[in-house]
Amino acid sequence: MRKFKILTILVILIIIASMGYAKPRVTVGKTPYQVMSPDALVIQRISLNANNIAAFFENKGIFDQDTRTTNTPGFEWPKGSNKHAIFTAGLCLAVYINGQMGQVMASYEGEWRPGTIINHTWTDNPDFKMYTVRLGDNSSTNPDYANWYKMVPYGAPWVDVDGDGQYTQDVDIPGRKNAGQTIFVCLVDADASLRTAGEGFGGGVTTPLLMAELQLTSWAYTTPGLEDMQFVNFVIINKGLDTWDSVHMGVVVDPDLGQADDDYIGCDTTQNMGFCYNGDNDDQKYGIAPPASGMDYFKSPIIKHPTNPALNDTLGLTSFVFFTNTGSNPPPCESDPNGEPVNAYNMLRGLKKDRTPFMDPTQTPFKRTLFVYPGDPETNTGWTEAKGSFQNCNGDTTSPPAPTPLTVNPTGDRRFIFNSGRSDWSWPPGDTQNIVLAQFVARGSSNLNSATRVKGLSKTAQIIYDRDFNVTPPPPAPVVSTSFDPGLSGLCKITLSWGDISESYRYWDSIFYLPVDSNIYYFQGYEVYEINKFTNQIPDFTKPTTMDPNALKLIAAYDKKDNIGIIIDTFSTGIVVNNNEQFSPFPIVPPYLMNVPAGFPNTGITRSITLTQTGFSENYGGQSSFVYGQEYQFAVVAYAVSTSPNIRRGFKVIRNSVGTQLIKIRPLAPPAGTVFTLKNNDTLNTNFKDLGVCPTIRNMNLLQNATYRVIFNPDTTYNILRLRQNQTVWDTLYKNQYPNEKTSADDSSKTTNGVYFNVQKVRYTVTGSGTNINYLGNVGLIKDPTLPTDSIQTRSYGYGFSNPNNRFITGSYWVRNAAQPWQSRSMAASFPTRTTFTGFASGLTADKLRKVTIQWTDPNNGQYAYYYRDTSLATDNFYIYQKAVMVPFKVFADSVTPDLTVVRRQVNCAFVESADRSGQFTGQWNPSTDSLGNKLLLYVFYSNYDTNITTPYKNRNLVILQSQFDIMYAWSPRLVSAGGAGNPGEELYFYPYNVFRPYYNGTVPLFYDFTTVAPIFGDPGLAKTLNAMDRIKVVPNPYYGFSTLDRSSIDKFVTFTNLPLTCKIKIYTLNGDLIKTIDKQGTGDPTFSSTAEWNLQNQDRTPVASGVYVALIDAPGIGQKVIKIVIFTSQERLNF
Repeated sequence: MRKFKILTILVILIIIASMGYAKPRVTVGKTPYQVMSPDALVIQRISLNANNIAAFFENKGIFDQDTRTTNTPGFEWPKGSNKHAIFTAGLCLAVYINGQMGQVMASYEGEWRPGTIINHTWTDNPDFKMYTVRLGDNSSTNPDYANWYKMVPYGAPWVDVDGDGQYTQDVDIPGRKNAGQTIFVCLVDADASLRTAGEGFGGGVTTPLLMAELQLTSWAYTTPGLEDMQFVNFVIINKGLDTWDSVHMGVVVDPDLGQADDDYIGCDTTQNMGFCYNGDNDDQKYGIAPPASGMDYFKSPIIKHPTNPALNDTLGLTSFVFFTNTGSNPPPCESDPNGEPVNAYNMLRGLKKDRTPFMDPTQTPFKRTLFVYPGDPETNTGWTEAKGSFQNCNGDTTSPPAPTPLTVNPTGDRRFIFNSGRSDWSWPPGDTQNIVLAQFVARGSSNLNSATRVKGLSKTAQIIYDRDFNVTPPPPAPVVSTSFDPGLSGLCKITLSWGDISESYRYWDSIFYLPVDSNIYYFQGYEVYEINKFTNQIPDFTKPTTMDPNALKLIAAYDKKDNIGIIIDTFSTGIVVNNNEQFSPFPIVPPYLMNVPAGFPNTGITRSITLTQTGFSENYGGQSSFVYGQEYQFAVVAYAVSTSPNIRRGFKVIRNSVGTQLIKIRPLAPPAGTVFTLKNNDTLNTNFKDLGVCPTIRNMNLLQNATYRVIFNPDTTYNILRLRQNQTVWDTLYKNQYPNEKTSADDSSKTTNGVYFNVQKVRYTVTGSGTNINYLGNVGLIKDPTLPTDSIQTRSYGYGFSNPNNRFITGSYWVRNAAQPWQSRSMAASFPTRTTFTGFASGLTADKLRKVTIQWTDPNNGQYAYYYRDTSLATDNFYIYQKAVMVPFKVFADSVTPDLTVVRRQVNCAFVESADRSGQFTGQWNPSTDSLGNKLLLYVFYSNYDTNITTPYKNRNLVILQSQFDIMYAWSPRLVSAGGAGNPGEELYFYPYNVFRPYYNGTVPLFYDFTTVAPIFGDPGLAKTLNAMDRIKVVPNPYYGFSTLDRSSIDKFVTFTNLPLTCKIKIYTLNGDLIKTIDKQGTGDPTFSSTAEWNLQNQDRTPVASGVYVALIDAPGIGQKVIKIVIFTSQERLNF
C-alpha cells in the first residue's frame, strides 16, 4: 500500500509538472468548424505547405498554431516530420482612441474575424472566408481559384497577365506571382463577442473597437533556396471614424523549437529580425544540432508626414522583448500578460509588464535597452542569453544599487515580441499601413551555428523582398505515385512513376537579366534521389559545399538527348581571403560529390523507375533490399537549364526543391485475397505486334477494367481514348499528342491509370518508287525479336498460332539469296522488298499491309489458290502460272470499317511448287519436313478473293515481274513432323509493322487497342482459397525493447501484416485475460490496407509488461489464426 501511495503521489507530481509547461490558458476550438451560436464564427484554418514548411493560418488572425487539437503547435519543419519550430504567432495592435485604450490581439486565440467594413459598418457574408490557390490550379480544379475575384476588391493579390489593370476571370492569375501557394483572408476588428481575457497576450478589451480591416496574405515559394521560408503581408486600414493615437503593434511569437522548455532567443537589429535557437546542442525532438527559427520585418509601419512624403518616418523594429511561460517560474513582470491589456501594451512598447525597462548587463554601467539579446550566439559577441540578464521588476534599475544579474540564463519556454510603434504615432481614419514579414528555419552544424544560418536566410529573404518578390520559379513539380512489387520473405521492389507536367517548362528570366540577354530556362531532365531518413538537413543545392552523400544519394538522372549533359557552374567556396569571397567551378548536374548515374548523360527522358535496394542499408540493419514496414525517403525533381552566354554565376540550373518533393514510403503488402493480373513493368499486347504503341504498366494499383485506344489524327498526332467496363461511350483522355521519334526516351508519352503509353513512330525510310522502290528499317513483316528490342521495335514474333499446342508447321531453311534474308527468319516469311526474298519489290506499298490469317480447313473446303511452277533449274527466276488449285485453308486480311470495327475479308493467294527436291510436280499443296520444306512457297495477295481467274495473275512471271503483283507476304513453309496438319478452325497469323500515316484505309484512321485488368483487392473468397491466413505475421516478434520500426522512444508498436481488409484482433495474456481488441475495418485505400498496429498497451492505455501474449485474428468468411507474441519492454518500472 505504501508503494502504491508513493507511486500515486509521483504520478500526480509529474502531471502537475507537465502542466507547468503546457501551452497557455486559452480556449481553442477542437474541431475544424465549431459553431458556438447562430451568429458565432465558424473556425477555418488552412495549411500553407507548398515547400518544406507546413504552417496553419486561421481566420481569427493567428498563425503557426494547429487549433484542431488543444495545445498543438502549427509550424512544422520539415513538413511531414511531426517536428515543430513555432507554437503560435499573430499580429497584435494596441492604440488609444479618445484617451481610451483599444486592442485587437492575435497570439494564442485571436480576436479578428472575417468580413469587411463599409461605411464604418461591419459587413459579413459567406464570401468572406479563407481562400487558397496553388501554382497550376485553375477554375475547374479549385473553387477558391474560381471565386478569387470576390476578394480582389478587398486586397487579394493577383497577377495581371493582360496588363489592363483589371482582374479578368480565367485570364489573370490569382495569388502571388510564381508562389507555390497563396492564402488570403480579409479580417476585421468589429466583433466584440470575440474579445476574450484568455486570448493569451492581453485581450478582452470590448470597447472601444478599432474598426480595423486586416487584409492578410501568406505565401511560399518552391524555388531552391527559398523552400525553408514563408512570407506574410498585413494590410491594415483604419475604417473607423476616430484617429488612433499612441499606436504600438507587434508580432507575438511563441517559438517552441522542438522541445518547448530549452530555448533561447535573440534579435538582429540590423535586419529587423527576431529568432529562437536551442539553449544546448541536443533537443529532445530535433536531436543533435537542432535548427533555429526566425521572423523578419521587411516592411514596417511608416509615420507619414502630412504634406511631404520625403519626410515620412519608417519605424522598423522599435523594440524586441520577451516574456516567459509562467510555468517556467519567471519573474512576475516577465510572465505571460494573459488577460492583462495594459501589461501587454507595455510589452508592445518594449517594457516589462510593470513598465520596468529591460537592462543590458554587458554594458558598463548597465543600460536600459529596448532590444534584448542583440548579440551573436555563435561568436558570443555582444549580449546573448549565454551572458545572462537582469530579472528585475518594480521599476527603474539604472542607478545603483543594481540587482546582480544572472551570469547565464536558464533555458526556458520563451515567447518574443518584435514591435513597431511610437507614442507620437497617430493613425487617422482611412489611412493604410502595410507590414511584410517572413518566417523561416535553418539548420547548421550546431545549435549556435543554426542561429548564424537563420540570420543568413533572413538576408536571402531580404533580397527577394527588395526584388519585389520576383523569383525564378522552378519547373512544375513532378507528381509521383508509388507501387510495390512483392518479393520473397517480406521483401519488395518500389516503383516510382510520374507524369510530364514538368516538360513544358520554359521561363524567360527578365527579372535578373535584360531582355537582350535571352536568359531562357528550358526543361532538361529529371533526377531521382534517396534521402537518408536520419539526416538532419537536406543540403542546399545552391551551395555545393553543403552537399553530403551521407544525407542523400543520386539514384538516377534522365536528361534529353542533346549536347548539354554534365553541367558546371561557379559558386562560392565559403572561403574569404582578404575580405574577398572566393569562387570556384562546381558540377551542378549531377551535383557536387554525387556519383554520375549509369547511362548519364543523354539517357533520354524516362518517367518511371523500379528500385530494388536502398542506398542506406546501414539504417536497416545492413539489409539493402526493401522491407515491408520500413520507411524510405525519395524525391523526384525536374531541372531546367539556361544556355545563355550572359548567365550569372550560380544561375545555370534551376530545379525543384528536394525537400518539397520528398516523399516518405513505407511499403505495405496488399490485403489478403488480392490478385494482380498485370504487374509493374509488364508490356501489354495491342491489336498490332509492333511497338508503335507499347503500353507498359507503371502502377499496377491504379489499373482499371478498360480498353484503351490510341487513334491517329490526319496530321499524325494522336488521341488517347478509354472505354471502361460496362461503358458505351469512349472517354477522351488526351488529344493532339505528338509521337516520340527518339529511340529510347519517353519524351512525349503519357501515363494515366497506371499505364505508360509509349507512342513512337515505326522507323523506316523509303527510297525510289515503282519498280525501284526500296524500304529500309522497320517495314514489312515484323522481325524476329533476336535483335535489341528498341532497334526493331517489337517484343514479339511477326506470326502466331491460335493453338500453340499444334505448331505443326514452321519456316523452312531455304533462302534464295543470303544477302536478301527473310524479314522473319524463323518463319521464312517476308513482305517482298529489294533487300529481302527475291530482291524484287512487291507492287504493293507498305501502308497496305494487313494482319493476315490462314485458317485451316478440311481439304475440300479451303479456297482456290493460283498454282505456279518453278520451271527454272537452279536460278529460281521463272515462276509460271499453271492453274487454280484447292488448298486446305482460307486466307483472310483484317480490314477496318468506318466505325472502327475490325472485320476479315478473304483474299487471294498463290503457291509455287518446285521439282528441285522431289524431281516431279504434284500440283498440290504439299509442304514436307526436309530443311527446304520441298521448296514450296505461299504468296498472299491484297486483292479480295475471287474464284474467277484474273488475267494479271495468270500471264506474268511471279519472280521477274514481282513488282506487278500486290503481294503482302511470301512464305516458305516446312512441316515440323511428317503427317502434320492443321485442325479445321486452327489459325496462323502474320503481323506487319504499321506505317504511321493519318489513315489506315481510305478515311478510316490508324488505331491501336489494348485492354487492362484491374486488380482485385481483399476478396474474402480468394483469401480463403489461397489460405491467406497462414501468411499473417507479427513483426518484430519477439519485440526486444526497441525496434528499427519505432517512430520515437515513446511510440513503440508491433505490426500485424498480411491481414484481410476486415478482421478483429483480440490479444490475451497467457491467463486468458483479454487486454486489447483491435477492430480493423476495410476503409481507406484498399491498396495498402493489410496491416494493423498494437501499441503495446492495454485497453486502459497502460503499457503492458514483458511476457508472452496470444493474439486471435478472426476474419469473417475467411477463418481464424492464433499467434503468440513475445514482448520484452525496455523499462518495467519507474526509475525512482
